[in-house]
Amino acid sequence: MEKARFIPLGIVILTVLCGSAPAFAEGGGSVDWETYRSERFGFSLLYPANSLDRRSETPDGRGVEFVSSDGRARLKVIAADNADRVSLSDYRSAILREFSQGNELTYGPMGQSWFVLSGIRGDSIYYQKVLFACGGRVINAFALTYPEQERRGFDPIVTTIEKNFHPTAGSDCNR
Repeated sequence: MEKARFIPLGIVILTVLCGSAPAFAEGGGSVDWETYRSERFGFSLLYPANSLDRRSETPDGRGVEFVSSDGRARLKVIAADNADRVSLSDYRSAILREFSQGNELTYGPMGQSWFVLSGIRGDSIYYQKVLFACGGRVINAFALTYPEQERRGFDPIVTTIEKNFHPTAGSDCNR
C-alpha cells in the first residue's frame, strides 16, 4: 500500500482545486445528499449529488473528485496511509507553509485528530478538512472550492459536508 506523502497530500488538496461554483448554490433549490464511503480508508462524507458528479477516481483508490456539470465547482477527497507517522501538528504546519504563498487564511481550527484550513485564493473560497484516523496511521482529507460571491449559498453546503466527514464506524484500523 502506498504510504502518505507528507507535503504532497496537502499540496494536492490546496492547489488542484480551483475555479468557481455551480449555479445551484445561488438558486436555492434543495440539495440531494448522498454518501461517499471509502471502506479501504475507513471514512465517509455526504456530498450534494444533484450538483456534483463523480468524475474521476484514482486507480489506487486513494482519492475521488466530484465536479459540477459546468466544471466550476470541485470537491476532492483523498486518503493515504501515514507510514512515516507524521504528527498532526507537523502535517498542518507543512501545509500552512505551502498555503502562505499568495493565499489568505481566514479560518484554521485544530482538534486532537483533525484540522481545518479555509481561506481565499484569488476570487475563490476553499475549505479543507484533514482527519487523522486509526491512531494517526491514516490521513483522510477533503477540500471544496467555490467563488467568494456565492458564499451565502455554499456556506451551508460546506457545513453539512464538514459535519458528516468522519471515520466510518467499525472501520478496519488493523490494516
